[in-house]
Amino acid sequence: MTDVIARIRPYFQGRTRFALAWVFTGLLILTTTRGPSAFGISICFFGASLRFWSAGFLRKEASLAVGGPYSYTRNPLYLGTLIMAVGAFVSVGAYALGLITAVLFTINYGFVIEHEEEKLPRYFGAPYDAYRALVPRFMPRFPAAPREELLKINPRPEVHRFDMNLAMKNKAYEAYASFAGIVVGLTMIALIRSMI
Repeated sequence: MTDVIARIRPYFQGRTRFALAWVFTGLLILTTTRGPSAFGISICFFGASLRFWSAGFLRKEASLAVGGPYSYTRNPLYLGTLIMAVGAFVSVGAYALGLITAVLFTINYGFVIEHEEEKLPRYFGAPYDAYRALVPRFMPRFPAAPREELLKINPRPEVHRFDMNLAMKNKAYEAYASFAGIVVGLTMIALIRSMI
């Protein structure tokens, strides 16, 4: 298994996630035959909201994020992106492409996260190791990690509450802009196809 992972890793490094996003956007455009459903749109909106919420806790290399969504998963921003992508495919009934997207994005983000996690102990040391042992890497765990344990890892009160200014600094609004673009784009494509 490690040999297989070593062989595919080069294909999922660097900017691959951006290339994958463009490829799947193209596939979504080519396969869209109907307007987006309310169910798919709500999944996509949930992903955008998760990204927005996460941005209000992220202080990059300055302080270890452990509050809010970071008490459920160590990578809520990536999870939010994945949920948005799947929601977009579900909204137009492209379930097979949604499943393929989910698998490929999960593999890609696995390698991206692994690379990032090599650097994080240098920034945060033992607290990061304790956090990693307490909170899952990608798929969230319910209930969230106990607040008292998270306070031991990072006792700074500001990291345990949402900060709108921080969210804006981290460009959290881009999540909702992307969501609006997806909904408007899919609706326009469906309208154009219906007129052809």
